[in-house]
Order: sequence, then structure tokens, then C-alpha cells
Amino acid sequence: MLPAPVIAAAAWAMPGLGHLLAGRPAKALYMGGLILGAFAAGLLLGQGHSVSSEKFPFHWYGQLGAGGPALLADALLGAEPQRATILRLELGVVFTTVAGILNVVALVDAYTIARRQPERA
Repeated sequence: MLPAPVIAAAAWAMPGLGHLLAGRPAKALYMGGLILGAFAAGLLLGQGHSVSSEKFPFHWYGQLGAGGPALLADALLGAEPQRATILRLELGVVFTTVAGILNVVALVDAYTIARRQPERA
């Protein structure tokens, strides 16, 4: 069993990975699918412009909770100029921000699970 801080870091880096490493594969699939699905829905609604540390600096703090997917989306799509009005951009920003915040809740849950499991020698 990995130490709880390592599991927490893995849970932040990729939604669902912390629960998988903590020995809860069903919960990993459920939480990872829910969080990544909400994040992907937000990207689709915002047509790739909903995650940007430059355009939405305050929302970025919430989106950053999604870990790797948020960093990847910001690096690949964040600086891309917006050429037209996007009707659902605000909704996309909200979806990706909620996904990030939900991942922080899942991270705490994975950490708690790892802390409660007995150490193996």
C-alpha cells in the first residue's frame, strides 16, 4: 500500500487514480468518470476555450483542482485566441470549475481511505 500523501498526489494528477491505488476500483471508475465527464462536457460547451489561466484567472483556481487534465487543457488550448462568440462559454467555465472542485473532494476521500487502511509489512 502506498503512503496516503502519494495517493492524494495521484488523485490530484488524474481523477480516479487515487481511489484505484487505494484499492477501490469501482469508486475510481465512478469518481474518475464523473469528474472527467464533467470536465470534458465543460470543454465541449466552451469549444475548448473554457480553461485558461489568462482569460479566467479566478476560475482557474477551481479548475486547477482537476490536476493533469486542467494543466493539459490550459497548455494546449488556453492561449488559443477566441475568434467568435461562444454561446455556452460561461457554462463550460462553470462545468470545468465544478469538476476541479469535485476532484478536490475525491482527493480528500482517497486520502482518508488510504489513512484508514492498516499498514502492510
